[in-house]
Amino acid sequence: MVAYLAVESGREKGRKYYLDGDRPLHLGRALSCELILSDPVCSRFHAVVYWEDQHWQIRDSGSRNGTLVNGQKIDTALLIDGTVIQIGASVIRMFEDLTSDEDEFLTAAGDASISCTLLEHDPLRHLRDAGHLIDLFELSLEMLQVGNPEQVMKRAVELLRQKVHADVVALSYQEGKQGHQPHIVEPADQADSLRPPQAILRRVVKEGRAIWIGDQHARNATPDLPNRSPWSDAIFIPLESNASSVAILQLYRHQPSFSETDFQVALAAAKLLAAGLDRLLQHDSLRVQAERMAKRNADTNELIGDSPVMQTLKDRIVRVARANGGVLVRGESGCGKELVARALHRSSHRANRPMLSVNCAAIPAELVESQFFGHAKGAFTGADSDHEGWFKQAHTGTLFLDEIGELPLEGQAKLLRILEGHPFQPVGSTQQISVDVRIIAATNRDLALLVREKRFREDLLYRLSVFELQLPPLRERGGDLDELIDHFIEHFRLQNGRPQISLSPEARKKMQQYSWPGNVRQLRNVIDSAIVMAESDLIQPADLGLFHLGEEPLRTLRIDHWERHLIVKAMEQSGGSVPKAAALLGISRATAYRKLSEYAIDRE
Repeated sequence: MVAYLAVESGREKGRKYYLDGDRPLHLGRALSCELILSDPVCSRFHAVVYWEDQHWQIRDSGSRNGTLVNGQKIDTALLIDGTVIQIGASVIRMFEDLTSDEDEFLTAAGDASISCTLLEHDPLRHLRDAGHLIDLFELSLEMLQVGNPEQVMKRAVELLRQKVHADVVALSYQEGKQGHQPHIVEPADQADSLRPPQAILRRVVKEGRAIWIGDQHARNATPDLPNRSPWSDAIFIPLESNASSVAILQLYRHQPSFSETDFQVALAAAKLLAAGLDRLLQHDSLRVQAERMAKRNADTNELIGDSPVMQTLKDRIVRVARANGGVLVRGESGCGKELVARALHRSSHRANRPMLSVNCAAIPAELVESQFFGHAKGAFTGADSDHEGWFKQAHTGTLFLDEIGELPLEGQAKLLRILEGHPFQPVGSTQQISVDVRIIAATNRDLALLVREKRFREDLLYRLSVFELQLPPLRERGGDLDELIDHFIEHFRLQNGRPQISLSPEARKKMQQYSWPGNVRQLRNVIDSAIVMAESDLIQPADLGLFHLGEEPLRTLRIDHWERHLIVKAMEQSGGSVPKAAALLGISRATAYRKLSEYAIDRE
């Protein structure tokens, strides 16, 4: 006699669970429970059903809200056929046989009435033979070794046919009005003659449970069934996959009937196949997305513009990316130095490894060593746990050091040791760590001048500048300006929810006449602000906020002059707020404070 629990109401409605006298069945919210109830009233370990003294019994596990058996709150109780258990909103009924009228239904096999098993199994619990577990292990290994979903399904069908000695094994999918049609059939020469019973398959899909048609039941129900169908026993199992269409695993045998063990092996194999397919399909989807992203962003595609100076830069990036030496990216503020660093990384053999970006100007001098190399728990006040430094995190990848000229001399010395190939120790640790990291550094400062002023190490400069890339300012990029304007308008009008907005010819002309001392970053910020602030769907010159800057004659092209000019204007517009001015300029607060001090700009 078989005993099982059937959930009749609640979130788990429709599920059935075999009871095993050798193993208790736990009910609760915990993932380790055999019967998981996702009910807020239910405790994590609410109750347990077990076999004792020749009876099935239930015991409340000290739950907060109690367990009801036939309407009465219990500590322990006997369970017999028909007993009703209630936990929160979940109603669970105990059954001790399988003679339910629900198990009778008409099939497409000659309209025969066939008795079948529809139960929710945990098949591995019923497989006690080590040989069967080894078979499943072999199937798992086969699926791990095959990378194509189609090949996985084909190999699984082949192996399953061997293990359960089925005459035919098939995998079918829904194909419109034709119903479920075989997609993979083993042996392949049976594909044309196989006619899956659509009524049974529809029920399998509808109820989401396996159906096993027993040979003896079929013969009793319809003595001439073998004459109507080439098979006398069959198993149909839905693959519990995340795929949108439900696949059904079908096993057929002429004679004798499948055994209980065959059924359990098939169920377990189906679970493995479904899980393996989900993983493969997910991996396949991620691979396609990665390839699409790589195709869209690979190499230098983020660097917008086809002017001669940009073409030269892109060609140099591709060549330099193939090497391993340090790269120093030079250019004015806002030219896109980090974009160049990303293009170098993506074009290199390290493209599938991590890339970390660090702003050296934002690192407090006392934390440089800890941030670069990490620290052990308790190394200093506030070190509550071990911390992996940036070099360890970027191992086998790329570390981008922006504003390298702002790194303190002590930090420069430690960085130089790493570039020379020496291992390092995290702060407070005795462990020696060696890493393989490519350094890309960037600066808008004259490092040679800093070397002469003893503010930057000459030996470090040589190490960093094995390869050097000079970025052109926006004013030297010719026709790239219009392409960049169109790109940023398209980007920000969608981001800011104004898909109809566009740029007036007058506004475009004003932008073309402007010198853009803040380069692409300034252009980006101006367009973002104009799209947000424009009162109509046509951006006018007044919306650009370039009144004072654009109308001033170009008395000088010196970068420091225009940089100071921009900072002064940003401070005026922000009412003296450094954070707001930094946001307007597209720079960090630390950089803004440093520039204010460097240019002796009054914050008032």
